[in-house]
Amino acid sequence: MKNFYRGPEVLNMKKVVTISVIFIVILLGIIFGIARKISTPENTPTVQENATSTVFYSNDNSVCIELSNLLNLKNYDSNLGYLLELRSDRNLNLFLSTQTALSNKALLEIVEADKPAFLSNFESYSNVSEIKELANENHIAYTYSFHYLDKSLNKAFYLQILWLQIDNQYYIFDIEFPLNDLSFYTDIPNSILSSFQTIC
Repeated sequence: MKNFYRGPEVLNMKKVVTISVIFIVILLGIIFGIARKISTPENTPTVQENATSTVFYSNDNSVCIELSNLLNLKNYDSNLGYLLELRSDRNLNLFLSTQTALSNKALLEIVEADKPAFLSNFESYSNVSEIKELANENHIAYTYSFHYLDKSLNKAFYLQILWLQIDNQYYIFDIEFPLNDLSFYTDIPNSILSSFQTIC
C-alpha cells in the first residue's frame, strides 16, 4: 500500500519544483530588465541599435548619424575634442568636428584652403584626389581623399575628408581605414550624407 501512494507524491513534488524554477527565471528576467532601464538614462542616448544599423549620437546630442552594423563601429572618446568619434576593431575610424561657417566665403573656398593645410600634417602621402562635390538634398558637401603610411602600424591607410555645410555650421568628417579595405568601405560618405541629422 505504501508504494501505491508514493507515486503521486513524487510527481507533485516535481511539478512544484518545475513551476518554482520557471517562476524564479521569469522574476530574474524582470529584475534585470528594470535594472538595465534604470542604469541607462533616457535623456542621454549615445547609441540606438536595430537589426541592420546603429544610430550614434554626438557627445552633446546635437547631431546623430545612422550607420550599418557591418562596420562594427563603437563610440570612442580620445579626449581630442571631437563632436563624435567612432572606431572599429578593423582600424576604421570616423571623427566629426565642427566649425562656425564664414559668411563671406563659399564652402568650396574653405575646402580648397583646408586641403594643403591638412596634407602638411603628414610626412608622406600619395594618390591625392581632386575636390569633388557630393549630392546631399539641400546642403552643400565637398570631399577629397589621399593615401598615407601609418608608421606605427606599418600599414597604408586611405583617408577621406568630407565637408558638409548646414546653415551656419561646417561639419568635417575624417574617415580613415586600411587601404586594403577600400572596396568594403567605399560607400561610407554616402551613408553619412544620407543619414546625418542635426535634429535627433
